[in-house]
Amino acid sequence: MKIKQLQLEEFGPYRNWSFTAGQKGVQLIYGANESGKTSLLEGMRTILFGGKAKGYATCIGSMIVEHEGHDYYIGRHQKRLDFYPLGESPITQEPAAYWWHGLSKKTYNRIFALTLADLQGVQIVQEVDVRTRFFGAEGGESLSAVVQNIEKASQELLVTSVNGKRKINRLVEALQQNQSRIAELSAHEVTYRQLQQQLDNTVLTERELLDQLQERQEYIHSIDLVLQAWETYGRAEEAKKQISMLASVKQLERDRFLALDRELNQCREHMQIWRDKEAGLMPDHFSPQSPLGIYAQDIEELYQEVSKWDQLRKECKQGEAYLEKVQEQLALSQTLHSAWRSDVPMDTDINWYEGERLANQLRIATANYEQWQAREPVLPKELEGHEVVVNGSPRPTVSPEAVQDIRRAYAALQDVRADQKGWTSKRKWWLKVTTVAWGIAAIGIFMVLLGAALAMMPLWIGIALLVIGISGGLYSYWQGHRASTNQQDMAVSVAHKETALRQLAQHYEVPMPTSEADLQEIERTRAVTASMTQDVTLMKAHAYQELCAHWREEGKTLEGVKAEALRAWQHWLPAAARRTLVDTDFFAMKQEYDRYLEQLHLFKGYERRMEEHRAALNAIEERAHTLWDNVGMKTAVIPSEMRRLYRLLKEFRQKKIRWEQKESQRKNFREEFDQWNRKEKDVLLAQDELIQRSGLQSAAEYRQQLLRYDQLKQWETIYHQSRIQLDLIAKQDDNPDILYRRLREGNYDKWVSESKHNADEVAIVEQKLADLYEKRGTITEAMRTLADDVVLANTLQEREALESELSEALEEWATQVFMHHAMDLAQREYEVHSRPHMLSLASDYVSSLTNGQYTLEQDRIEETVYVKDCHGQRKDSRYWSSGLGDQVYLALRLALATSFSERVEPLPLVLDDILVRFDQDRQEQALSLLRRIGATQQVWIFTCQRELLAMARKQEGIDTYVLEDQNVVALS
Repeated sequence: MKIKQLQLEEFGPYRNWSFTAGQKGVQLIYGANESGKTSLLEGMRTILFGGKAKGYATCIGSMIVEHEGHDYYIGRHQKRLDFYPLGESPITQEPAAYWWHGLSKKTYNRIFALTLADLQGVQIVQEVDVRTRFFGAEGGESLSAVVQNIEKASQELLVTSVNGKRKINRLVEALQQNQSRIAELSAHEVTYRQLQQQLDNTVLTERELLDQLQERQEYIHSIDLVLQAWETYGRAEEAKKQISMLASVKQLERDRFLALDRELNQCREHMQIWRDKEAGLMPDHFSPQSPLGIYAQDIEELYQEVSKWDQLRKECKQGEAYLEKVQEQLALSQTLHSAWRSDVPMDTDINWYEGERLANQLRIATANYEQWQAREPVLPKELEGHEVVVNGSPRPTVSPEAVQDIRRAYAALQDVRADQKGWTSKRKWWLKVTTVAWGIAAIGIFMVLLGAALAMMPLWIGIALLVIGISGGLYSYWQGHRASTNQQDMAVSVAHKETALRQLAQHYEVPMPTSEADLQEIERTRAVTASMTQDVTLMKAHAYQELCAHWREEGKTLEGVKAEALRAWQHWLPAAARRTLVDTDFFAMKQEYDRYLEQLHLFKGYERRMEEHRAALNAIEERAHTLWDNVGMKTAVIPSEMRRLYRLLKEFRQKKIRWEQKESQRKNFREEFDQWNRKEKDVLLAQDELIQRSGLQSAAEYRQQLLRYDQLKQWETIYHQSRIQLDLIAKQDDNPDILYRRLREGNYDKWVSESKHNADEVAIVEQKLADLYEKRGTITEAMRTLADDVVLANTLQEREALESELSEALEEWATQVFMHHAMDLAQREYEVHSRPHMLSLASDYVSSLTNGQYTLEQDRIEETVYVKDCHGQRKDSRYWSSGLGDQVYLALRLALATSFSERVEPLPLVLDDILVRFDQDRQEQALSLLRRIGATQQVWIFTCQRELLAMARKQEGIDTYVLEDQNVVALS
């Protein structure tokens, strides 16, 4: 199969992205880090096999693939699959089930889609899915199908479920119903059933105890053999291990070799002196001890907090502006406050309870005084038209002009009171608007803080609400203050108008009118004549005079009470407000004061939050200042400079890699080094001649052979003697393989404990058997005494029939289970015979990757792999270098993929930065091998190495591309 075109509508960072593959077998795509290579690889896997990709919420995409000469469309829209040959009807199956015998995405990822982290070792060949798919192929799958059919047949007999309806489940249920019927019989029948059950239980118990006894005795015998052979086996295994390690040792020329070795050490000591001086050389324009390298970790950590730094700076700036506006508003409130209470700070605690009490007292006194004025004595009708002397002075007649003056003054007073009432209503309405506006501003502050914490849309909504709330609050506050000022002006005007009306009434010696009825009463009395008729009785005149005197005395008393209440109220008021505020302004003053305190509380709370933000910002900036000083930066400490510093760190790391590569290749030595080097070569030539005569490869190997030769002879003797003793012990066991497996897997203390434990268990079982035989005799005797019962006998016969049928079904089920186990062993045996072909391919790939230096072999006893060099020397995995290990693991993965291609179909190989740890030679060899594999199946290579891109462009059979910001550019 070959991928011809890929389309990603929505996947990770990709949106409406498409790519058309070239005609060559290998497609190499270069992209820098964070350019989207891993997301592209995961998108290809997800479209092929479906499922949910970890870390990617949405998958919408498609690809066109070529399969057996036909083009197919595979599309994914989340869980929906679109799969059909171009121009034909859709296919409802998954591509993996339709083409590749149900190959799973997990198995595909383990074999065909490789990243650097996937090169984990040779354990891949032991995984169950890999064994079935790649070592079994068609035959292995057939065996797997047989095993599954046998397992299904066993499940047709029995399922482990309470509600199961299989044959054994039905028999067990019928047997339970039979036992229930027996339980319903008479007392004798119940007794007989119980005795029969007990008797049956004793038979089963006897069988179980005898089986346990035999099993325990056999197990004790086998453990005794293990204990006898334990020390001998351990000695033999140690000898075998040492022999395998010393297998290639032979006798060599010791004295000549040691003399040459001493001369070599002398040469190398002098060479080391000049090598150390050469190591002190440093290329220009680069220092590996740069502060960028020393403080790289600090730069990385601070770079992770750049976004938080930016956000804190922005929030602190916005918060300062908001606090400044609120401070201006508070200053305005304090200015208004000073207009009536300049001698007391606005945040001072004021006794509003006392003020409210004095205001109520003044209103009551004023109301009582006005009621007294309304109760002025009325001249009796008998005295109308006569001059009545009151306290020695005549009461003048009210003229029409005086009535008109009083009416005009009263009308002016009513107009001013109407205006005062209108401004009071307006002030209350604007106070409500102000409350709503500040509520909107509070909601805006909350959403700004929520948006700043979550970096979400509520931040902008909160800012908009905050601006609207503050603007509306300031405007409504200004309107309310204007209404309050006009209300106060109207209050002063009302006081003036009342004073003028009161003075006019006093001038004309009439009661002060408080309503239209009072005016009508004044008009009614204006026609009083200058004197009373002489025939009015003196008694009525004298009574009227006493009533007026009493009324005047009451007025003096109420006027004194009102004056005292006014004095107490003005004493509570500050001096600045005594001329402008009256008792009706008390609640407006208190409401203004409460609103100021509430606004001040909100200001202080927001100011505390801003202090926390400033503290967090200062902590980050202090770290930044310290980092700036450490690396020697003289620029401003801002997030943009932190990003520039991080880019400098990345450039420094790239320069360091180039410096190390250049420095590792320096081979110019000084003249003194050359002199000792020539002498070393002469000695090495002599040593090489000696080594070549011995057939070895190096001096270290020669030296090791000298030390290990004697050890080899000793261990061979120990191993031969131990094997003879083990063979004698193994003849006593029926199954020697079990004996050897226990020796390999257990430990001595465990088997000693097992032997003692089983001996105790044997004694317990023997005692249980003795007790059981005694109990059986008692039950048999009791059953003989019970009367014969037909129903009970039939029921018992039915139970015996059910038990017999159940026994046959259980035997059949056990047979199926045994067959399942046997077929599973057969499948494993088939896999063992199929595996060498894959390992042969892997060995060929290892040889290609190592330029013929190594081949891959398998240890059939330990089921592990090792490499063998061109001289036939074995090299176990624990001695592999990291580069050789990656080459071997890559060869195994490629061999598995090739094996699948030969048996089923060649699937595309997708490799993500797997050659990053290879040097240049190994990369060239790997590209050559992948190009060879690309001739039969498509290979995709993703890399971040420009050197690998340049290397691939020089080779035939490879299409190269550059991935930049999710855009692919083909290179010729």
